[in-house]
Amino acid sequence: MRVDIEKGHIDSYKRIAREANRAIKRVSLKIPKTKYKRILFQTDISVEDKKKKLTKILHELIISTFAVNIKQIKKKKKALDDLKINILVIRGIIHKIKAINNYLEESLLRELGLIGLSLIVKAIKSDTPEKYLKKSGRVLSKDYIHKIEHTVYELMHEIVFFDKKLIKDYEKKEIKIIGREKLGIKDIEKILRIESELLDALEAKIPPAKKVKPKLFKKEIFNRWIPMVFALLSSFEAEYEKEKLIFSKIKNNDSLRKKIENKIKHVVNEKERILKIKEKRALAMKNIGRISDDYRQTFHDYVSAASL
Repeated sequence: MRVDIEKGHIDSYKRIAREANRAIKRVSLKIPKTKYKRILFQTDISVEDKKKKLTKILHELIISTFAVNIKQIKKKKKALDDLKINILVIRGIIHKIKAINNYLEESLLRELGLIGLSLIVKAIKSDTPEKYLKKSGRVLSKDYIHKIEHTVYELMHEIVFFDKKLIKDYEKKEIKIIGREKLGIKDIEKILRIESELLDALEAKIPPAKKVKPKLFKKEIFNRWIPMVFALLSSFEAEYEKEKLIFSKIKNNDSLRKKIENKIKHVVNEKERILKIKEKRALAMKNIGRISDDYRQTFHDYVSAASL
């Protein structure tokens, strides 16, 4: 079976392989938790910059957490405790990136007219919402899944601490390397949905901390688990590069940028008007108290988005 794979996707998994091979020299799995958790609650940067930082941190944490030679782990209990702490932060970052994607797709890009109705709205309008979601909700094609399987195969080859005997369980595929995909503004919706599905799959492969057991460090389980984690990270990062390319096109297109800036100003002004109305009502009604932080955060998101 032949797999078409973009050069950017290959570059992504080769970079992960190189970094994993370097990280293997580490002795401890422990990470500076507070350093990484700070970005989760940072509100003084744009949505674009926050996603960029979170994606970089997700990469660093997955490499530093899972690039480990299980044969060299002497203090298994300490390693397991460190793994649980790391996983708490990793899953928190995945949730935050998915929330940003949801904001981009369901709010900002839709209000700017760059994408149509959200998937949820389309499902509600259909006669059978559940069937519609099952049919339309997933965006990873069989070809894309084959691409991920090929990535797993290559990572098993290139990362030194994986058991090469287990490569036989993966089918070697003929590949055709294709150049950079032609992308337009309207492709952003599909890319965001692919990213979110890859993040869902990545989260599913990283169990909640309370579910982490010593058996995860067993050779056969570890060698089936971690290559897929790295492959999903690689695929997400390859799609994220496409997203950044599209946003750069928006920035470089003066007429489109002007149109978007005007729409953002309109959205911001409207949200600000509603916010002031709510504040007046809150002040007038003693039993309401302060306006909710959630609403303030939503308004902040719209303001931050203006700096895309």
